[in-house]
Amino acid sequence: MSYKAHTFVVAALGIGLAVVHANAASAAVLSYEQTASGRTGSGQATSYLSLPTTDTYARSFNSATSQIGSTGFGFYDDFIFTVSAAMANAITSTIDFANVLGINNLQVRLYNFSGNPNPPVLGPPNGGVIDAWSSTFSIAPGAHETVSVLPMTYLNAGTYVLEVRGNVTGGAGGSYSGTLNLVPAPLPAALILMLSGLGFLGGAFRRRATAG
Repeated sequence: MSYKAHTFVVAALGIGLAVVHANAASAAVLSYEQTASGRTGSGQATSYLSLPTTDTYARSFNSATSQIGSTGFGFYDDFIFTVSAAMANAITSTIDFANVLGINNLQVRLYNFSGNPNPPVLGPPNGGVIDAWSSTFSIAPGAHETVSVLPMTYLNAGTYVLEVRGNVTGGAGGSYSGTLNLVPAPLPAALILMLSGLGFLGGAFRRRATAG
């Protein structure tokens, strides 16, 4: 998967990044869900105010899903989250295959909530996507692995939609689970050098002023 830039210089969105000493959260709220039976959900968003933090997102189904129109998928799940604690943030996401049961054609994408206040969006979202649909994952019975589902992407503070879609094929239903890690993004090396240079110049001016 390719590395790509978003609108902002000092934030990053990646997948599979380990987070050390993260503050554990309970679980991301399932904001909306769409199946052939219709759309439900409270619209509640999960806010991440203190970084670093780690969180889970998950869904369980009690029965197999029918295809929604001509989409080819049986469900669309939206986890809306807000990052407001820092100017720059890095969020990562994985899917744990060991906890995916009775589901195939699983995909994940990311887009901006602004302009899309009533997700799920079954087609292209307004403003385009931040990260397009991931590769399709079909989980073999007994599979035990964790996979990255989105590429690293620059991400500003704001509100976003992590959207998951797939087909529940298990007669008794199915489930999936993933992990979100959110950390402050490091400053780019060029910016660090620039700030260091400004600090050096400030020190020189102070010494000159003292000497004068």
